[in-house]
Amino acid sequence: MGTQKSVVIGESPEAIISGPVAEHHGKKEKGKSKKGKVEEKIKEKKFKKEIEVSEKNEETGKIKEEKPAEESEEKSKKVKVGKAKVRSKKYQEVNALIDHEKKYNLAEALELVKKTSFSKFDGNVEVHVRVISKSRKPENIRGLLKYPHPTGKSIKVVILDEKVAAEIEKTGKAEADIYIATPEMMPKIAKLAKILGPKGKMPNPKSGTIAADPEKVKKELEGGQLEYKTDSLGNIHQVIGKVSAESKKLEENFNALLYVLPKEKITSVTICATMGPGIKVQI
Repeated sequence: MGTQKSVVIGESPEAIISGPVAEHHGKKEKGKSKKGKVEEKIKEKKFKKEIEVSEKNEETGKIKEEKPAEESEEKSKKVKVGKAKVRSKKYQEVNALIDHEKKYNLAEALELVKKTSFSKFDGNVEVHVRVISKSRKPENIRGLLKYPHPTGKSIKVVILDEKVAAEIEKTGKAEADIYIATPEMMPKIAKLAKILGPKGKMPNPKSGTIAADPEKVKKELEGGQLEYKTDSLGNIHQVIGKVSAESKKLEENFNALLYVLPKEKITSVTICATMGPGIKVQI
């Protein structure tokens, strides 16, 4: 057996190990170096491929990130800026006659309605009342009112029977202005609530459209009795007559409407012609 020298740090293994063991070790070293070179080349190729893939991913990532920005820019360019509504010359002329910061008494307001109506036909005099509860929520109010004088508004009243109910259910159309029903008929027409309800035409005991004598109610409605009710915002919209009607008759119809409404819950009243600007009224 060969002698073994003590290992000194810094010296090469060939200088330290001699004899058959040294030759065997040397062969292993040479074998490792060849494999190492091959492995290094493989690693280099893999590393280059990984770098190329990562670079591509970065590029594609940038493109993906940039695309939405580009698309959003294009969309923002395509969006049209809304233009302010421009009123007609006639409207602007009559609107200049009104002080919109002022609340007029009823006589002055009705006089201005007649002056500011610019339609070629005989327009309606409309009243718009805002009703708000103490909790500052829109008030739910509805009922029937017969004005002292004709308003010039004709309405179509229909009594709901099985035949009419079947037709409404089939077509999904409710062409009448008001529908009346008897208490006995209500369970049979409950299925029409999805059609008549959203339109505010479902018979209701509060509005007097559910009655034991529907024929009598129909005559009263056709004779000038009208239904009033608040919309989802607490507004009541009513026609109290024609622009050509006498101012005194319009005043009496106006007062009849305000009489049935809770005065303490009224926040604003505005009147206008069918084609004309709104005029604030003192209450």
